[in-house]
Amino acid sequence: MRALLFTLLTAITLPVSAQTADLSQAPRDWVVTTVNTELPVVARDNLYLRYLSRRVDERGDVVRDTIEAKEGAVARLVSKEGRALTKEENEAECARLNATLEDPSGFLKHHKRDRSNISLTTELIKLMPDAMLWTYVPGQPQLAGRSPQQVVLDFHPNPAFHPSGMAQAALGSLEGRIWIDSQSHHMMRMEGHIFRDANLGWGLIAKIYAGGNLELDQRDFGNGLWTYSRLTMDITVREVLVHTVRVKSLFEATNVTPMPKALSWQDAIKVLLTAPLRP
Repeated sequence: MRALLFTLLTAITLPVSAQTADLSQAPRDWVVTTVNTELPVVARDNLYLRYLSRRVDERGDVVRDTIEAKEGAVARLVSKEGRALTKEENEAECARLNATLEDPSGFLKHHKRDRSNISLTTELIKLMPDAMLWTYVPGQPQLAGRSPQQVVLDFHPNPAFHPSGMAQAALGSLEGRIWIDSQSHHMMRMEGHIFRDANLGWGLIAKIYAGGNLELDQRDFGNGLWTYSRLTMDITVREVLVHTVRVKSLFEATNVTPMPKALSWQDAIKVLLTAPLRP
């Protein structure tokens, strides 16, 4: 469910006049180009990174040293609730990673689920130019402290779009705004708002209640390396008729660097076990 919500995605902005970006073309044209630019970022093919990932949700505030290996990401817990791990916690984390090397079934199951999520995300992103109606935002309000050449578009569901599955149908409850770097055609930020209830499987599978918000940021971490840097969600979901939960979470990626070479997941774990803990 959270992987789906991730794909469905108001920052403080600095109003300025329209930039040098070409606003004479149809807004949808910007979206088409941006989708083609973003698909390799989503697929993660031949992109092997190491970064600190912070997640804050109902289970707590944790930071992990993460390596994206050839078969999928592996991670080592490095802090909890803003503090370093205790000796006992660090030993338990090392034991967990060593156990994964001995029995990879859990990792392989996780990797299979990740690839399925990536496939679904790719499908939905490809639909965005036609699933939504796009308009230029008057005045082109720019994100403060970012590149001064941003194309700013609002979007809302296209009534002529006919979804073919539950995930696609959920797009019909999402509206929002997107900022595009006019030079690289990468998405810089997306704000999404659930403006009406979204019933998945006629409400039998899940229901996403109106009023939820999602914010997704992406940055250039140097040398044209664009990747997601921050995701926040605050939504209420009812799953399988009876279980209603509020999903309020934050994900941040920092210290993003490319790996010098592609590693197998086993070698990535060995790096995490032997390398000094990253600050």
